[in-house]
Amino acid sequence: MKIVSKLAIISILLYTAGCQTETLPLGDSQAASDITKQLDEQEHVTGNLNPFKLIENPEYKTVDEISHLRDDDLVFLTKASGKVQIFPYRHMLVEVVNEAENGVWMAISYCPITRSGINWNRVVGVDTMLLTASGYLFKDNLMPLDVNSGNIWSQMLMRRFQGDALDGEIFAFRELTTYPMIETTWLTVKNHFPDASVYVNNIGMKSAEAAPNEQQLGIIGKESVETFSLDMFPGEPTMHMSTVNPGGKIVVAGSSEHHYMLAFLTTYNMEPVQGKFPVIMKDETGTMWDIFGEGMMGERAGERLESPLYYTAADWAWRDLFEQVNSFESGDMR
Repeated sequence: MKIVSKLAIISILLYTAGCQTETLPLGDSQAASDITKQLDEQEHVTGNLNPFKLIENPEYKTVDEISHLRDDDLVFLTKASGKVQIFPYRHMLVEVVNEAENGVWMAISYCPITRSGINWNRVVGVDTMLLTASGYLFKDNLMPLDVNSGNIWSQMLMRRFQGDALDGEIFAFRELTTYPMIETTWLTVKNHFPDASVYVNNIGMKSAEAAPNEQQLGIIGKESVETFSLDMFPGEPTMHMSTVNPGGKIVVAGSSEHHYMLAFLTTYNMEPVQGKFPVIMKDETGTMWDIFGEGMMGERAGERLESPLYYTAADWAWRDLFEQVNSFESGDMR
């Protein structure tokens, strides 16, 4: 059953009331008009076209310059651009942050209701998206707007709204790719990533973070989603072996101590490494691997593991957005 705390609702309403909107170019205006008309007619779509302030060229501070975050505040951690960047929940009520760093075009998106955070690759085919929150929600989940084309997407489904298409399928097939992003705590960042860049905003949104719902990591396959919860990772770290279609064998690693869950595609024979975080595992050659999937100190040093499609979200949100969701059943645990 879906539970959203009163504090979460109040925080979201306060933000929406104070949200700065802009006159944004919406690509083909007639196409955009057709999309919004069809969205307004959908049973599970709420809200209206009221784009949030567009966030480009985001501002960052050093870890030492941040004093208002609590140790247990949740943050997003990514190294997709080649440097460690932190996006605190408290700063993400803007919902979408566009970033272009070292040739990597990404959009960090966060829905405060479903508590889903995804790092989108903004390059789709020959086009580069520029994203903001549209003002619409699909099943209470953020629907980002690409201001370059006028297209509107489902954040968690990562699919573009196409209207009433064949067989009543309102979303197109999945065109997007993502970059790995890890949910963890501010304490973990302070202790292990002191040189990271921390995203800040100047919209005045320093409201207290809502009490967290139960978060789950979802591994998204072609037909189903396999979910993992933090209590499945009591060690430092704990590892589970599974498979995903398409993709193949995966290792899912996590730690309740450092508060993270992540996944890699690999056929290497991995085992957990204790007490060397952010190094979390080693393979049969003795190569060490960190939470970013980077090999070091061994035969495969310099390699980087690929990741399956995954992100974290509230437990109820997975079941609302996806038809087939299966909780992982412990088998090969290390």
